Amino acid sequence: LRGHVGVGHVRYPTAGSSSCAEAQPLYTNYPYGICVAHNGNLTNTSELTKVIRDEVLRHVNTDSDSELLLNIFAEALVKANTMKDLNM
Repeated sequence: LRGHVGVGHVRYPTAGSSSCAEAQPLYTNYPYGICVAHNGNLTNTSELTKVIRDEVLRHVNTDSDSELLLNIFAEALVKANTMKDLNM
């Protein structure tokens, strides 16, 4: 993800929450400062939460499945760049 380009999308929480913390886009600064806005429902949130907390060792701040998706994506970027660095 290089450059200075982004795609904008904003949405408010709809799945039983009115928390401002769950308004999207959600942001993480690791590894690159990325955001995600997700309009859907993940069906394996309990499994993903366990992976994020226990294996990836990241803190989950909300009950939003979009935050899980963001952390899974961020971890995939870290792994992809680690593999790229190892192959150089």
